[in-house]
Amino acid sequence: MRHALGLEYDGRAFCGFQAQPDGCSVQDALERALAAIADAPVRVIGAGRTDAGVHATSQVVHFDATVERPLTAWVRGVNAALPPAGVGVVVRAGSG
Repeated sequence: MRHALGLEYDGRAFCGFQAQPDGCSVQDALERALAAIADAPVRVIGAGRTDAGVHATSQVVHFDATVERPLTAWVRGVNAALPPAGVGVVVRAGSG
């Protein structure tokens, strides 16, 4: 099933949105958190990219997952697995 999430983040702690070999990006953090909820690797597709240090207030991403979870699990569960909001990413909305 395909899911979409709306993100908000403070980019100061990240090297940009797109995945990097050293795992320092927003995409890397989000994929690690989603994998914890999905119990499997998850690849995120972003509607755009940001550079290092750039913030976002409503960036949209989507991902496919074979496991079924309620929307609240994707939003609340992922938020619980992400870095703290002051230095990281927050999922604000989602759709299944």
